[in-house]
Amino acid sequence: MKKKHIIRIITLTGLILFTTITLILSTSILLDILGIREQQGHYVPLIIWSNFLCGCLYILSIIGLFTHKKWSIVPMVLALFILVGAFFGLYIHIMDGGLYEDKTIMALFFRITLTLFLAFGTYVSTKPLL
Repeated sequence: MKKKHIIRIITLTGLILFTTITLILSTSILLDILGIREQQGHYVPLIIWSNFLCGCLYILSIIGLFTHKKWSIVPMVLALFILVGAFFGLYIHIMDGGLYEDKTIMALFFRITLTLFLAFGTYVSTKPLL
């Protein structure tokens, strides 16, 4: 029981931090706050919108974890599907000769991996005890 509580706290902390960073960065680029678009170089709108949508899904998952709801894993799984879909979309964009930054590939891979770990933490935190 104590292990599950520790995993829940770690997952919530990581999810809150990651969500905050995700929403601040994606919103800043979408709204061009402080000229951040120019600093980002050749950003791919699909990736930015995917990140923003995932940030919203992370908020739902945080609410579910705070209230100990089993459904809190659902937004995390949806976020994973969106990110994997965005990765394929990025691949198509690159193959079509679209402009992009190399850091976008690594950042998206990192985001998918971190979301996978946070989804696993969410699952462990909400699964019933045997």
